[in-house]
This record gives sequence, C-alpha cells and structure tokens, in this order.
Amino acid sequence: MPERDFFSWRRKTLAAFQSITQACEITTTLHHQTQALEFDYFAFCVRHPVPFTRPKTSVISTYPQAWLDRYHAENYFAVDPVLRPENFMRGFLPWNDDLFADTPAFWDAARDHGLRRGMTQCVMSPTRAAGLLSVARSSLQGKLLPEDELSARLHYLAELSLMTLARLQDPCVGAMTMKLSKREREILQWTGEGKTSAEIAIILSISENTVNFHQKNMQKKCNAPNKTQIACYAAAVGII
Repeated sequence: MPERDFFSWRRKTLAAFQSITQACEITTTLHHQTQALEFDYFAFCVRHPVPFTRPKTSVISTYPQAWLDRYHAENYFAVDPVLRPENFMRGFLPWNDDLFADTPAFWDAARDHGLRRGMTQCVMSPTRAAGLLSVARSSLQGKLLPEDELSARLHYLAELSLMTLARLQDPCVGAMTMKLSKREREILQWTGEGKTSAEIAIILSISENTVNFHQKNMQKKCNAPNKTQIACYAAAVGII
C-alpha cells in the first residue's frame, strides 16, 4: 500500500526524481511509484501541439508488449479518448464505459490485454506539451486510494516526470524551435491578430516590403508554406 501521509510521500518522491541523472531512470522510478499505488502497469505519454495533423508523441511504458504492438498496428492514437483535447482538459480521467462510449472495440481490446481497471492524469508543460500518465491493473478487485488523493498523487508524478525530462534536456519535451528576431516576433504577433502586411507596416512604421521580407525569412526558418502556418504554430507552442 502507498504511504498514507501525502506530504511525507511528496517529499520522498521529489527527492527520488531529483536524484535521477538519466532519462531511462524515470521508467524505473515511475514503475516503483505506480506499483506502490497498486497498479500493474503505467504509460507516460508526452504529446506536443504541433504538427497539428500528426503531433510529435513520445511514450515510456511498462504495458504488455502485445498491447503496445496492437495499439500501434491499429493506430489507436487516432481513437484513444484519453488523447482528445476535451478529455485532456478534464485532468483526471477514470477509465469507465462512459469514457470509452464511442470506442467500445478499443476498450474491449485493452481489457483483453489485461488493462481492465485504470485512469489517466493529464498535465501541461510550459512549452504546451501535454503529459499524460496512465496507470492500469489486471484485477478489478482490491481497494484503491480515494479518487481525489489518487488524482493528486498521479498529477504530481506526471509533473515531476515532465520537469525531470526538461532538466535532462530530453528531446521528447523539446518545443518547436523558432529563433526569431525582435522585429520578426512583432510581425508574427500582428499576423496572429489577423493583420495584413500593409496594416502591419503602418503599425510598425516600416515599409510593406520590409514586412514581407521578414515574413518570407520566417517561412524559410520554419520550413512553413505560408505566414499563417507560422503564426498558428507560434500560438500553439506559446511563442505569441
């Protein structure tokens, strides 16, 4: 059973994550922590907001390999309700028939692979990357911590995992890089507000040709087809 005193557990858990020196150690630490919470498996997913159609996603997990193979083969990323933005905003997601109402085949497949009881806790990093810590167990029996306390512990574990990956400069939490000058950022901000090149030129007291020059330069830097995509990406990752 987990340590009952939350604040004592919090101090010890923080120390455990602070002692991590390699990203691979996060798997061992999370496995130990989630087992103490009476769960057999965990998966920690880091999902970036861009690219919009196929967001960059990284996963560390102790799920059965057969389930991971099935998940990728069936492209369950596209239907997993845990990954939907509207569900992510709820924060704590107990796995139940309501959550999987639109994807019963997916829910049946998960249970067939031993993931019969579980929940997901969602957090957000400063770079707008979503951190999703899911825990699961094979047995439907056994008493767990109350949901409010379980949510608080999973939230802290997910936060510490994101913070540790960032401290170790792991690529999975790296934000989209956009090295922009002060003038480029100003133009990008006004582009995001829907202003035309002519309007931006008036606002910044520069020529329209100068505005267009900077916009084309930003397109080259970011390998973007147009100025709209640059503004959308910048807004998604918190640059503007």
